[in-house]
Amino acid sequence: MSSMTKNSFWNRFSAEPIHTPSTMLAIRSAGLCCAVGYNLEAATCAMRANMDHFQQSDFKTAQHERVLVARLDDDDVWGQGRLARWIAFAIADCLSSVDETDFAKVPLVWLAPEPERSGADSDWYASVFSQAVDQLNLQFHPRSGVMPLGRAGLASALKQAAALLELPDCEQVLLVGADTYLNATTINAYLHAGRLQVRGNTDGFIPGEAAAAVLLQKAVLGNLSSDVAHKSTSAIHISGFGVGDEPGRLDGSVPSKSRGLTTAIRSAVNMSQRDYSALEFRVSDQNGESFFSREAANAITRVTPTGGNMLKLITITDCIGEVGAATGPAMLAYMSKIMFTPASPGECGFLHLANDTGLRCAVILQRNIA
Repeated sequence: MSSMTKNSFWNRFSAEPIHTPSTMLAIRSAGLCCAVGYNLEAATCAMRANMDHFQQSDFKTAQHERVLVARLDDDDVWGQGRLARWIAFAIADCLSSVDETDFAKVPLVWLAPEPERSGADSDWYASVFSQAVDQLNLQFHPRSGVMPLGRAGLASALKQAAALLELPDCEQVLLVGADTYLNATTINAYLHAGRLQVRGNTDGFIPGEAAAAVLLQKAVLGNLSSDVAHKSTSAIHISGFGVGDEPGRLDGSVPSKSRGLTTAIRSAVNMSQRDYSALEFRVSDQNGESFFSREAANAITRVTPTGGNMLKLITITDCIGEVGAATGPAMLAYMSKIMFTPASPGECGFLHLANDTGLRCAVILQRNIA
C-alpha cells in the first residue's frame, strides 16, 4: 500500500454531519462505469436507447437455472479488486475533463453498501478504497472517507459534501457511489428471500455492479472571478435534499404507508425553496420489486397538489440492473448529461431512493444556464 493511501486518513462519516450548511451544490463533472458502458458517454447513449446488457451468469438457483445479472465483461478479477477497478474507471472518467486541480485538496466521499448487506467491515472499505486510489495514482484530501448507507444514503452523502465544502481549503468534493451484488453470498441471500427476478418470480430485481463519480462544488448564481465558480454557472444544481424513515417493511411485517418517502420529498422541496408545481420529472430507483413502486406512487399522490401535473418518470435500473449504493450517484451522472440535451425531461425535477431498512431520501435537481 502506498503512502498516499494509508488508512491513517481514512474516515467513516456519521449518517449526518454535525453541521449541515444550506449550500446549493453544482455538478462540475461526472463519470460512470456500469453494465452498459465503461464511461458516462457510452452509458448515456445506451440508456437513452433503453438498452441493457443482462446476461446469464454462473450463479444458479436451487433448480440449477442460471441467474440473470447486469455485469461488465471483465473476468480476470473478482472480490475487492473488481469493485476497486470500477471505482477507478468511474473516477478517471469523471476527472478526464477537469484541468489543473490539486486533488490533495479534494475530499473523496464514498457512498458504499451497508455492512449488514455486504458483510463488510472497516478493513474491507479501506482496502477497496486503497486499491482504487493506487490504480489512479492520486492523493485525495485527508478528510476522505466512507458512508456505508446504501442506496438511500445519497442525501446524507450530499450533506456531508456540503459540510466539507465549508473547509477553508476545500473548493470541490468527489462523491463516489460503488456497489456490487455479484458475489455468491449476496446472490444466495436474495434467492432465499425470493427477491431476484428468476423463473417463477417476476416481482424481483436483476443484480448488477457499477461505480459512479460526481465532482461537486458550491453553486454560484452571480458573477465571481474564481475559475471554479465560473464553471458552475452553467451546470446542474442540487438545490435540496431530504431524508425520511419508513416503518413499513418489504416482507409485509409492517405495512408501508409511504410516510418516510413523503417526508423526504417535502423536506427536499422545502430546502430548494421551490414550489412542488415547478417539478417536471422524477427519477425513480424502482428495480422491479412492486413494493417500492407502490410506495413511490403513494408518496407522489400525497405530495402532489390537487390538479397537479403528472411528472415524467425516468428509471435507470431497467438498463444497468440493481446497483445499490451506486444508484444515486449514477442518477446524478446520467441527469447531468441529458438535462443539457434535447432529450431533457425538464428544467427541474427530483430523484428518490429507498433502502430495505427504512431509510428514504429525495434530491432536487435543476438546470442552471449562465
